[in-house]
Amino acid sequence: MTDQVPEKPLIVLKQQEKDARRQLILNAARHLFAEKDFRSVTVREIAKAAGVSIGTIYNYYENLTELFLDVFLKSAEDILARIDNEQASPHASLSRLCSLYIDFLNENMAFYQMMGHFMLGGELSSEGTEKLNRMMRALMDRLEAAVVASGTEKDSRLICHALFSALNGIMITYARYHGREATEISRHTRRLAAIIGDLFETRAR
Repeated sequence: MTDQVPEKPLIVLKQQEKDARRQLILNAARHLFAEKDFRSVTVREIAKAAGVSIGTIYNYYENLTELFLDVFLKSAEDILARIDNEQASPHASLSRLCSLYIDFLNENMAFYQMMGHFMLGGELSSEGTEKLNRMMRALMDRLEAAVVASGTEKDSRLICHALFSALNGIMITYARYHGREATEISRHTRRLAAIIGDLFETRAR
């Protein structure tokens, strides 16, 4: 007698359907945010791109800010994974990590813009604030580990905050520099990131 694969309970199927619809919404939003300033994207545009109704989006998100945060957190998972892969490499260095981070921001400008938006006081629920703080702690933990690996143990958290500020300062200054092509901006910001990484590593020696 052939064993039959047990059918999934209805509640599991419904949850899978719900998760798939949420992913459609997230993917549509990320695509739109890559094309234009995320603050100018409307619920109607996201719903149309995702192939769902506006009401469906509000079934998942209380407001657009919560959707922005969800998209931001998904992108954050990407940069955390890239950092983990880099740090596992035998060629890992603070300079390489800084260049990787800047490359990610240049490739994911919406992530950078949303990070600035939330860190400068974008309104979030208490739950949303905790999610954001948890992600930022995870990012700082990884940067601090890289700082320690470079030879700096004293005040390592403070040093990693200084490094993070310096890297984001590069983007504030040059990411939208007028009269420069995107490839030129990417190349220049990457060079600056490598210099900053080298400076922090030199300090540790």
